[in-house]
Amino acid sequence: MTIKTLLGAGLSATLLAGTAFAQENIAVGADPIFDPVQDRPGLSWSAGIAATARFVTSDNLDHAENELEGFVELAYAGFHTGLTVTTLYQDPADDVEYEANLGYGAEFGNGMSWDLTYGYIWLNNTAGHSEEITATLAFPVTDTVDGAFAIIVDPDTGKSDQEFAFEAGLNDRWSLVGLVGNSDRDNNVYGELGAVYAISDSTAFQVLYEDTNDSGGLLGFTVSYAFGG
Repeated sequence: MTIKTLLGAGLSATLLAGTAFAQENIAVGADPIFDPVQDRPGLSWSAGIAATARFVTSDNLDHAENELEGFVELAYAGFHTGLTVTTLYQDPADDVEYEANLGYGAEFGNGMSWDLTYGYIWLNNTAGHSEEITATLAFPVTDTVDGAFAIIVDPDTGKSDQEFAFEAGLNDRWSLVGLVGNSDRDNNVYGELGAVYAISDSTAFQVLYEDTNDSGGLLGFTVSYAFGG
């Protein structure tokens, strides 16, 4: 799943979601953390696409991978469902990863909200698949900083990832984003730090550094376009 890319000056991705490297949490999709679906009146929909290039920071910024990701989502009265499609770079067996999700979120005062989402991930050729249940608590830290805690559980093994993420608005164009997490599933600690620039209400550019304690870091550059109604 995938970090998550951006709607306006804020994150539109599922920021707290388990993925392959450093939990690539900033990606396209509905964000129950910083874009609560329960705040959307009536039936709403959103869609978007993002293109990302990543480079290995420990190897003179050698090119690591390219990724294209798209999503579509429906939301109504706190319920939300969606589908995300992500290309796999030079995978010998599969070209695309799919993720379908279904969740519900609600606000409970003072700007705080919660969300519970089930995700099913599968590949286009092989039989590889996995499931995730993500519980998120989001809250304002200051007038310009939002924070969130999440637990991402694999129902097959009972193992989980635990994450804290933040988004800090610098002005009407720039935001800082960050994340730290511990993975019982992968037995590592990971983190992300990045900057987001809102080119327009629907287009954004992002720079994101991702790292874990058991592998080298990656520097990613993402351009995204999102829209909805």
